[in-house]
Amino acid sequence: MEHKKHILAFYGRVPVTSDINQIFLPKNGVKYKDAVPKPTASSLVHSGFDDPDLESNSIAYHPVFGDIRMDSWWRFSTRQFMKDLKEAEANPAVVAHLIHVNSPGGEAFGLKEAYDLIRSLQKPVIGLVDGMACSAGYYILAGCDRIFASSIFSEIGCIGTMATFYNDDKLLEDWGYTVHEYYSHHSPLKNKVFNDAANGEGEEYVTRFLDPMAAQFIEDVKGARGEVAENALQGETFYTAEAMAAGLIDGENSLEETVEYIQKLINNPIPSININDLDL
Repeated sequence: MEHKKHILAFYGRVPVTSDINQIFLPKNGVKYKDAVPKPTASSLVHSGFDDPDLESNSIAYHPVFGDIRMDSWWRFSTRQFMKDLKEAEANPAVVAHLIHVNSPGGEAFGLKEAYDLIRSLQKPVIGLVDGMACSAGYYILAGCDRIFASSIFSEIGCIGTMATFYNDDKLLEDWGYTVHEYYSHHSPLKNKVFNDAANGEGEEYVTRFLDPMAAQFIEDVKGARGEVAENALQGETFYTAEAMAAGLIDGENSLEETVEYIQKLINNPIPSININDLDL
């Protein structure tokens, strides 16, 4: 039944209507990317990453604002994000990626694949938290080469997995509806774990569905960030200074300073080290 549908999600807070999410409501047929405020830095490219006529030394700008969804035209789409990353990576005119995040989190599906893709990119990938990067919003950033926050009060972390079930049987009854669900004798386990969770018996659901995703999230954060504070891996959320101390970000930079950092990084790349040349 639709009223018992579950959505696996990484959220930094219980989802509420916020200013950033209000921007991306489906109105007047405006697509997500058209609704996103676009920075004016001349080196940032917002779309057309596969354009062969892009100006050289362009930085691919990837905004991650509001709720995260795997597929959506009026919210951030993880699938479109991965497509943009691949196109920008393949274009020789693009020299780096900037992932700009202000998100409380969202749908879990697809984020592992996005993380793996970011880790595989050869061009520099720099992340910037502008407001919040919580749960799914942080997972998007976790694989970046460097992560900065734009304010001392940016909110970062809330690493973990959650799901919300709404059982509106009582409401439907109050409205005069009686709901009956019938299952074949051959299908005694069909929807059982989800129906149990909707009725307040969620331990099996947590163990079988939430825990494996949370474990993968934690493994990926540790794989990309190295030493991370234990409470940061248990769902805690931090302001910028605490997030730095916890190992989740690398510093505080404005958008303009982050663009300057990327330009300097491109002009003065960190030299690679051949382990065979080391005197061990």
